[in-house]
Amino acid sequence: MRKKFNLKLFVIICCLSLFNSCTEEKAENGRITTDEQYHANIFAGTSLETFYYWNKDISNDLLRLNPETNTDPITTVNEIRYHEGDTEVDKWTMLTDDFESFNSSLEGVTTTYGYQPITYLLDESTGQCVSAVAYVYQDSPAEKAGLKRGDIIYAIDGKPLTVNNYTDLFYSSQITLSLATYDATINMIVPTEQTVTMQAVEMYENPILCHKTIDLGNGNKIGYLAYSSFDLNSIPELIEICKGFKAEGIKKLVLDLRYNGGGYVITENVLASMFAPQEAVDAKAVFEKEDYNELLTASGWSSVTRFTTTFDYESVGLNVSTEGANIGLEHIYALISGNTASASEALIGGLMPYMPITVIGEQSHGKYCTGIPLSSTELYEMMEERVPNAIKNWGIYVMISIYMNSENETPCMPNGLTPDIKATDDPMQPVQLGDENEALLRVALEKEGKQYPETNALSRSIIPWQKVKGQPQKANFGKRILLPAADRPITFKK
Repeated sequence: MRKKFNLKLFVIICCLSLFNSCTEEKAENGRITTDEQYHANIFAGTSLETFYYWNKDISNDLLRLNPETNTDPITTVNEIRYHEGDTEVDKWTMLTDDFESFNSSLEGVTTTYGYQPITYLLDESTGQCVSAVAYVYQDSPAEKAGLKRGDIIYAIDGKPLTVNNYTDLFYSSQITLSLATYDATINMIVPTEQTVTMQAVEMYENPILCHKTIDLGNGNKIGYLAYSSFDLNSIPELIEICKGFKAEGIKKLVLDLRYNGGGYVITENVLASMFAPQEAVDAKAVFEKEDYNELLTASGWSSVTRFTTTFDYESVGLNVSTEGANIGLEHIYALISGNTASASEALIGGLMPYMPITVIGEQSHGKYCTGIPLSSTELYEMMEERVPNAIKNWGIYVMISIYMNSENETPCMPNGLTPDIKATDDPMQPVQLGDENEALLRVALEKEGKQYPETNALSRSIIPWQKVKGQPQKANFGKRILLPAADRPITFKK
């Protein structure tokens, strides 16, 4: 159980005031909502008015969460989250009626095949597609079936892959994939006779995809870490990996976050303590800052995060130390793509004032705010009230701040990190993450002096098609998650 904020009774008064004008309609029109809808509207409205970064900007729209008349609070929250004109600034705040599943997915536990396919549109007129496997998770159905990065899928369950059925790659419970190869000389997908059948299972997807040391000779050793999610379960293993890099004398790291859509701020801070210069950690220098709304700021929420080596979070069962795990890095090569978001962008931006970072790849997503997952039970406990049975499994992921580095800059705001060196990820290459011939890693190694034969075709991007827009993302995508803590109280004057 997470620790709770100290929320005074005034919040209830705030909530009643918020819906005062709404409830006046009851006498005229009568209530049309179910108990679940009624209490979900109150829960959503109270959460947004209290914690939401843009709470003043949407104050009038909050009245749409009328408990008497609004029958779809989930859609309403999506519609009223902050816009600037027609531009949706907040794309991430969300209300859910299945908070338990939402929380599990953030921790990497989900029903899955354990792979990440990326789908491309071959023919706009027919909707025909092809999908390339970007990576597979350890001990997953995909790994056990022999799938690997570079495998190409052209049909599912005997039917051609199209814009109408490609989401079955993610959401079905059983699937048979027909595989193909790509012939760059004729620019064609060539079907093979190989098929793979998989059954989706509930499993933990370990986000540590690959870690290794690359020896370039003359004492130049470079660490490589591919990481796909800032979850909590991977923290102990990350600490051991960094201790290993330190023991090997690693001074430069290729940090591969091209598929990392974000996750927990705690994990971000742990990694920062092991990547930043030791002197900055010893001095407990400022790593990041948070800008909250007026209510949270007035309530004394800490706006500064400092480098530290001690991470004691009883609320999530985490008590670890990074003492002795600081690698002693002098340079980071950060590999990014449009799938790099949130905590990934924050980690890179937060380290920029302290060390040289060369960013390689494509423009990142541009997620520059922080959210908290808040259950209905937690909110009502803050208010010293019993949560209504109808909404016991409801929750909200609400944006509470904009983050900055120690120089008051948010490098990914508003449209993402801009790479210093542009390069294109190419999952159709039959080359695994961590292979020195993989396209993005090659760029970093070339900067370190590694020479490649000019005839090495695998180093160049070969994808001639555009990605299908709006593809499914992992549950943590676009999320930078701050856990409620005792040092962030809410206090009010009645």
